[in-house]
Amino acid sequence: MTVNADPTAALADGTAGGRPAAPIAVAVIGAGFMGERWGRALHEHAGARVAVVGDPDAARGGALAERLGARHVADAREAAAAPGVDAVVVCTPEHLHLDASLAALEAGRALAVEKPIAHSSEEADAIVAAAERADVPVLAAHVLRFEPRYAAVRDAIARGEIGRVVAVRQERIGVAADRARLGERTTVALYYASHELDLARWYAGDLVEVHGYGDPGELLSGALRFADGAHGTVQVGWCLPDRTPGFGLAGVTVIGEHGALRVSQGDSGLLAVGCDGQLDADVAWAPELHGRLGGALAREVDHFVAVARGDQAPLCTAADGAAAVRASLALEASAGIGSTIEIERPRHGGSLTEETGVK
Repeated sequence: MTVNADPTAALADGTAGGRPAAPIAVAVIGAGFMGERWGRALHEHAGARVAVVGDPDAARGGALAERLGARHVADAREAAAAPGVDAVVVCTPEHLHLDASLAALEAGRALAVEKPIAHSSEEADAIVAAAERADVPVLAAHVLRFEPRYAAVRDAIARGEIGRVVAVRQERIGVAADRARLGERTTVALYYASHELDLARWYAGDLVEVHGYGDPGELLSGALRFADGAHGTVQVGWCLPDRTPGFGLAGVTVIGEHGALRVSQGDSGLLAVGCDGQLDADVAWAPELHGRLGGALAREVDHFVAVARGDQAPLCTAADGAAAVRASLALEASAGIGSTIEIERPRHGGSLTEETGVK
């Protein structure tokens, strides 16, 4: 797994390697929560402009397009292939990622796809194959790779500061409101474990085996084994009381031969209290700083603009995104059947479905 030395070197001042660069024209597919955030961050970026907003909801899509000075197109494939577009960001619900992604790749547009990159191994593999055929860069938008604390863990590992990684321990447990809002659309494994298992691979290398425990619909635990001999645990869920501060519980511990690294996500350094108690305050993911979006999302947008210009390779590739999907589905399936599942890369166009029955 290779990593650019400086994946966020592209600046929001519209330069590329010190050269003035014309803003890239971007189509944002999906005008919901993440589409609005990506759209705003791109609109505020001097190196990009939002040219098209794709969403079948005319009111929602039209309103976002008007705010961004863009054109609204109802059909996702048409929006992704619209004339004059240089790059595409897919922010639709997870099960709708495939069509817009394939349309963008067929049109030769650089592509970013919100995590998880797809809702099944087959669809993830189809995006990987289409990107390879078209020779088009794809960023699997795993935003944790752009959050300074998580990126600092990776950098310390790469510098050898803790020696060989021996074990990784992770948790991401959200509130019950997440299950109520998302449970009919996706699963806790795809929504949360895709974050954690992507990080696990980033830190410890290829994941080869998982044994899951618990309720796939509410709270899952998993034992992990990596190709280089490291082991680990992961726990994901959406079962905490809605008033749990800090957006739930999340963090990662990496233990090496000579030391350890730890991120406690809830320790933001900011305490906000109102008349009804502690308030959630975003200082990491997409905080508003002096009227502009900042944080990890802004760094991710910087990186994608550089990818679309051809100045950088994606920090998290389509293959990385597909690997996170396979591992997440294996965790869920293993808990359901009560036995260990081996995770292998697809062979001859195959997928995890063919190897384990996991969809």
